[in-house]
Order: sequence, then structure tokens, then C-alpha cells
Amino acid sequence: MLTILLFPCLFFPDQETAQAAAVDLAKKEVHIASARYEKALAEKNKSALENILAQEFVLTTATGKKINKANMLANLGKQETRYESFDSSEVEVRVAGATAIETGKVRTVGIRAGKKIDETTRFTLVWIRTAAGWKALAEHSSFIPEK
Repeated sequence: MLTILLFPCLFFPDQETAQAAAVDLAKKEVHIASARYEKALAEKNKSALENILAQEFVLTTATGKKINKANMLANLGKQETRYESFDSSEVEVRVAGATAIETGKVRTVGIRAGKKIDETTRFTLVWIRTAAGWKALAEHSSFIPEK
């Protein structure tokens, strides 16, 4: 009888260890999804963005504009919009079930609405886990006040 009670303990890791491993894996997956998102923006890759952005995606820009997925894809197709680079730092990911919150700081260089930009913002990106992988659901950015 004692062996039967100990047997399950040999093959099933404790719940905390399993949960921590799942969270670590989710964080890595979100970091990969985020890198794909930045690359798709820089390359103006609409088909990649179609897959990365959830249908309900909404972006609130640092200037307060609200942009949905369709508008974001349309803006990206314009000649006067081009991103040269994104340099993210201070990135943290928090996971709760099928939702992840990514926060950080990003320096963006490129052209927006025909004007050259070189700006640094704080961002919050909400990711949801779907059968097709992690999808961006909402993003918000805020300008960092100059010192």
C-alpha cells in the first residue's frame, strides 16, 4: 500500500514546478512573437501582421489616436510610413493563464506620415494565446518625458 502512495510522486512533478515551467515557456514564446511583430512592421509584411494581430486588435498611440487592425495594415501600406528599426529595452513579460502582458521601452526610427521620427516610448502590449499561437490584442504607448 505504501508503494502505491509513493508511486505517483515519482512521475508527476509538483504543481508549482510545472506551473513555473509553463510560465517560463509562455514568456519565451511571447518574446519570440514580439520580435516577429517588430520585424513584420519594419519589413511592412502585411501577411505576417495579419497572423500576429488578433482580429480585435487595437493600438492606442502615444498621441492618443486609436487604431484598429484594418487601419494599422492600411497605414503600413502607405509610402509615407516606413520603420527602419525598433530597439527595445527594459522588456518584461507577465503571464496569467492564456494572457500575457509585455511592457518595455522602445526607440523607433523611421518615417511616419511622411515625417522622420526618432522617438522613445514606453509600451504595454497585451497578448492572448490562441490555437494558432500568441496574438497581439492591444497595445498602448506613451512618450517618455524629456529630462
